[in-house]
Amino acid sequence: MADKIYIITTGQYSDYGIVRIFSTRKKAMEYLDTKDNEYRLEVYDIDKPIKREKQMYCISFNLDKKKVHGVRTCDPKYANMIHVRHWCFNQVKTLDIYVESDSRKRALKIASERYGAVIANEVTMYPYLRVGVIRHYEGMLPAYFDFTTGELILFKNQDLSIELPGFIKVKRIDL
Repeated sequence: MADKIYIITTGQYSDYGIVRIFSTRKKAMEYLDTKDNEYRLEVYDIDKPIKREKQMYCISFNLDKKKVHGVRTCDPKYANMIHVRHWCFNQVKTLDIYVESDSRKRALKIASERYGAVIANEVTMYPYLRVGVIRHYEGMLPAYFDFTTGELILFKNQDLSIELPGFIKVKRIDL
């Protein structure tokens, strides 16, 4: 099986177009010899293995409907965190779970497992998920929780607005 593809093209920018595609250089060159200088040969690798790199995904679950609200890539600084967002304009409350993964599908699977664990332990381990617990100079912000360390993350200029159980550790960081 060929590991390259040979494409005859013509034009530039909006006038660019593919004229013919060949499986061998010999066939492409034979065709190109019958054309003028406006035609070019472009060579591309095919069936090259896909290099998967890890990236950070944010999977949002609608807390009321218990279903996925959205999936997006995001900043790596949120690694292994979860937080609740309150969307005032449509009254939707989402639980955002941040996961590092090499694919969207795998990230969704990991986040779904974490979502199940959070909901199963919400009353004892995550009591702050249903309320806005962080006061900030710009207003209320969501609670960030590091899933791996079990710490509630507070950023610069934030204070707790509710009392938390003593077993929940609080960590302050500047970003």
